[in-house]
Formats: sequence, structure tokens, C-alpha cells
Amino acid sequence: MPRLVENMNKKVVSKWLIAAALVVAALVAYRVFGWNDRAPSSFLGLDLADPDAVILSPSLSSLPRDLLTIPIARDVLTEDFVYYYEQDADWLGLKGSLRRIAYEHQLNWGDELLRTVLDQPAELALWRDADGTLKHYAIVVARTSFTRLLEETAKVALKDAQLQRAGELEVDGDKVPLYALDHGYQRTLLFAAHGARLLILSHPGMLLDKVGDEGTVDKDAHAVVRKLLAADSKQNGILRERFQLGATAPTGHSVAVKTDFLSFGYQPFFGALQALRFDFSKGAWSSQALVDAGKLAPGGYDSSALWGVLPYHPSACFSVPADWSAMQPVLERMRASDGAALAELAKRFDGPAAACWYGNSRLYTPVFVARRKQASATGQDDALFASLFGTLVGAPAHRAEGTAQRWERAVKTPEGPLKPTLAVSGDTAVFSADPALVDAVLAVQRKQAAAALDHLPAPGRTVGLLDPAALARLIEKEAFDALPADREPVLRSAADEHLLPRLSVLKKYPPYRMVIGPLPSKGSAWTTLEWQAIR
Repeated sequence: MPRLVENMNKKVVSKWLIAAALVVAALVAYRVFGWNDRAPSSFLGLDLADPDAVILSPSLSSLPRDLLTIPIARDVLTEDFVYYYEQDADWLGLKGSLRRIAYEHQLNWGDELLRTVLDQPAELALWRDADGTLKHYAIVVARTSFTRLLEETAKVALKDAQLQRAGELEVDGDKVPLYALDHGYQRTLLFAAHGARLLILSHPGMLLDKVGDEGTVDKDAHAVVRKLLAADSKQNGILRERFQLGATAPTGHSVAVKTDFLSFGYQPFFGALQALRFDFSKGAWSSQALVDAGKLAPGGYDSSALWGVLPYHPSACFSVPADWSAMQPVLERMRASDGAALAELAKRFDGPAAACWYGNSRLYTPVFVARRKQASATGQDDALFASLFGTLVGAPAHRAEGTAQRWERAVKTPEGPLKPTLAVSGDTAVFSADPALVDAVLAVQRKQAAAALDHLPAPGRTVGLLDPAALARLIEKEAFDALPADREPVLRSAADEHLLPRLSVLKKYPPYRMVIGPLPSKGSAWTTLEWQAIR
């Protein structure tokens, strides 16, 4: 199943990226004109003190199985999800290398070392690579039976081509040997142990300032590694502290992921939402969000006004606590040729913003909705909106529709024509590459169509809506549009056999809404995210 999805994505991704580039044109400006605060500290440019995700687990080997206790995950992923990762090429290569070393040197720790890592309490931190995937990792395992393993490792490293001593670390005043294990073509991991803690790094460039015999330990990365291997729990909890996970080991799994990673780096636009967390305890999963009260707007995170203008029955819809002041430095660097002060637009908006997908449109044409401050909902901003649209999309056609002002431009793409459209009416601003979705929002705003709010309890705390059935139909439409049977018979046949049954299961689930719990009054803290079925 994962392989099928990966191959299908190659066919679909070009179409999605072309249209998405138009849909998020304003956000793309962030990459060019905005922030860049990721501080590199090693050959790979990673900050080892700032991972993108952290997993705390009493047993990493049980994590895939426990994920399948979520009904929707079990029905969609099935047991193939577990088997896929057990048969991963890198994993098989690592197992084979350790067994070969153990056999040739008459050792018995080949499988024991793997069990030590996977079946003991561990911390797993992950960092994204340049392509945006979580490719690099560090595993810290707490165990007291390393002495014999390390003694044997030191002896083997003197005479084995795959296992070598790669340097030395200083931890708690002790000299700690650093080892490198080659387990495949251009596949090398580093590991070191001190006291009751074992650290494994997936790539030498996470710790070394260059790859090769002349590589030396980077001082900033060394400082982080020194803390991870330290005996003092106040030091070795550096990864947990980054996500405010506390010093106590969880009784089950805890998975925390930065929203900066989930949002492809655009998290500064909604800095109040810092991370998402998923905990497994007593056979059930729960969700939480890390919220920074200092970055919330004065009105907090109340989404009820948005649900009042969004059309009824989205396939998926999510609101985020937008930090409009964070837009100013970006817009200031994007002044249009007519000299319009685009940064002024950032002062016009307030409250959360929403991104929604609807079944009558496409996955690559969501609709974005935001609310202007009531005092600013006048025609004085029209020139600024026109200038912004022209800067990011191109010279627009403009027309008035009653109280609404509308800017749009036809754009040709290899996959067909699109018409990015921006409209403002009263205190509502809406943008999409599908003008029909803009029309739908304006109809709701004029009270001519049903709103999501009309069928939604507690809208102020509702921050997301998800209809698995509608989303499944949307995915099916996109997948088969990208896999015509006459041109892609093999992939289309595989999709018919494997994808359709999984989507059919999704269609049986009711819609859900995501409700956020009480927000912190100061500082940052985890708050609950509850998924409630909408019957």
C-alpha cells in the first residue's frame, strides 16, 4: 500500500504543485522575503537541539502495531503498514551488517543490539532533510547492560571494515569513543555510549563538520550530544524540553511534531500553534496542541466567525490562529511597482484564518478565508488588494459584484487552465484557484447558502472539520484522473485492487470535528484536541 501511494504521487504531484503554487502565492513570498531562523550546526545544516519531531516510547518496536489500534488507521493501513517498515531496505541492511560482524568475530550481540534499541525505553528525535522529509534521526536508549557490548565493539573496530572508531567525545569529564557503522552503500550511522545511555545518529554529518577522514566533531553538535549522554537527567532531557514533554518517562507512546514541519515552514504565520502531540495510554490515543498564549491575537482563538461564512459540508477544513503582525516584514519587502504600502494590509486583519477543501472542487484548489477588522472593511483597501494580487499572480481583471470587489486572472498550466480569484466583501476576504469556491463563500456571506456554522455546536472552540467519506471521494477522483486506464494500466489496476477498498472503508466513517480545550492565559502549554463524531 505505501509503495502504491508513492508511485501514484509521482503522477499526481506535478499537477498539484503547479496549482498549489498559485493558491499559496502569498505564502511563497515568505520563502523569498520572510524569515530564515533555522541555525545550522553540523555538516548537514541541522540544529541538533531543535528537532522537528520527537517520539518517546517504552518500546519503539510496538509503535507501528499500536498505531493500528486507531480504528480509522487500522482500516486504512492494515497490517501492510507494519510489514512495510519491517522490510525497509535500510533496516534489512543494518540487520545484515550487524549479523555479519557478529558471525565473523564470534559475537552474539547482532540481534541483541537491535533488541536493546527497539525493545527498551527510548527517545527518537527526527529532523527534516533538504527535501523536507524526516530523513535524519537520533535514538537515545537508557539501559545498564552496555559494558560488555562496548568492550567487544572496541575490539572489533580495530579489525573490521564496516565498524570503525570515528573519534572521541567528552561527556561528564570522561573520554567516550565514537563509532561508525557502514550498513550499505553511502549508509553510515554513528553511535556512542556513556553510563546507562546509548546514542545512535543516522548520518555522520549530524555530528561531524565534514564527511571523510578529516572530519572533526562540530562543537555545537558536540554540546548537544554531550547533554544527551550525560548522567544528569536535567541535561539529558534536552529533547523533551524542546517540546515541553516533561522529565517523567511516559507509560505509553508520545509523538510530538512541530507545526513548522507540518505546515512546510509557514508556521511563523500562526506562531501561537507550535506543535501537535499524540499520546498512547491504556490502549487509546489522545491528541493535544502546544499553544503559546503570548502569540494569540487579543480575541484568542475563536473560530465562530469563520464558520459563519464557510460553506456547509467541507471535505476538510481547518482554522489556525493567524499572527497577522508576522506578515508585515514579509509584505514590506514586496512593495509593488506603484509604491503601494502592502504592509498596511497586515493591520487590516484579525482573528484566525481557514483553509478548506470541498468535494465539488479539487485537492489542489482549496479556499482560504480570513476576516478583516470591522473598522477596516471599506473600499480604501481595494488598491492594496489589487496591488498584492498583481504582484503575486499578475495583472488582474477587476469587477464589482454588489458589495463585493473581485480580482481574477486566467492562468494556463500544462494540466489545464486555472483562474486564481481574490474577493473581499464586508469583513470577509476569500482566495482560491477555483472561482466557484469563492462564489460559494460569497453566497454564504450574503445569507444565500447554508454555512458550516448552521450545523455546528460550540463553533468557537471548533478548529477543524473532517469528513472521511467526502475526502475519500475527492482522493479517488484525483487518483484516477492521474491514472487513466489506457495510459497507466499497471498502476490503475493496482489502485483498483488496493486503493479502492481502503477508500470504501473511509466512506463508512461519519464526519468529525476537532475541538480545542482551554487555552493558556500566559506562556505556552499543551491543551487537549478532542475529535468528536458529528451525527
